[in-house]
Amino acid sequence: MITNDNSKRIKILVVGLGGIGSQLTELVVPALSISNFSIELTLMDGDVVEPSNLAHQRFTVTDLNQPKVTQLAKRYESLSNIAVVSRVENLVYAHQLEGYDIVVVAVDRETPRNLVHSCTAHWVDLRCQGDGWLLLDNNTDESVRRQIPTNQHPVSCQMPGAIESGNIEFGFAAVAALGAQWVVQKVRIINGESSKTPKFSMGYLTYGQMSTSVFGGA
Repeated sequence: MITNDNSKRIKILVVGLGGIGSQLTELVVPALSISNFSIELTLMDGDVVEPSNLAHQRFTVTDLNQPKVTQLAKRYESLSNIAVVSRVENLVYAHQLEGYDIVVVAVDRETPRNLVHSCTAHWVDLRCQGDGWLLLDNNTDESVRRQIPTNQHPVSCQMPGAIESGNIEFGFAAVAALGAQWVVQKVRIINGESSKTPKFSMGYLTYGQMSTSVFGGA
């Protein structure tokens, strides 16, 4: 488990570089780059950049057909206190999570989510569809986590037909910002500083944050 050791390099893993994961990475890296923390940030995703990704993910036409992780990682090669590591693979085994202090899971499949939920690191699970979003972490009560609906099939962060019609919604950006806040504050907590992280929450950009009492949350 994690200890409060200021000399320790903190190892962070981001699983999934779609709308949420790529946006979170672009928020977290600049913020941590001006800190005194030593960070190793690993990006894990087996996908390449496709044309349909460009409307809502942090990639450009020059990234097309290239691995998402390498295209994001190379933007940050010159940082002195952050080493960005690329893992062009999907999360399928528990041993892939070994050695990390913080794990962010931002994928649309249950198997990697369940693997992360069972690991010993500090973790946060970020989800969205359309303008809706959800955040839960290792401090979310297990009885609450069991009540969260599961996906029988992968679910895009955009509603069906949204990309084709140009009707992009931004639940992914909202939960990426919450996740970035969670990560940066968790890094500070690990380094012995007094701080708090966002807790279990869900909502819609159109209708606002929802009560979590139905799941037993505050």
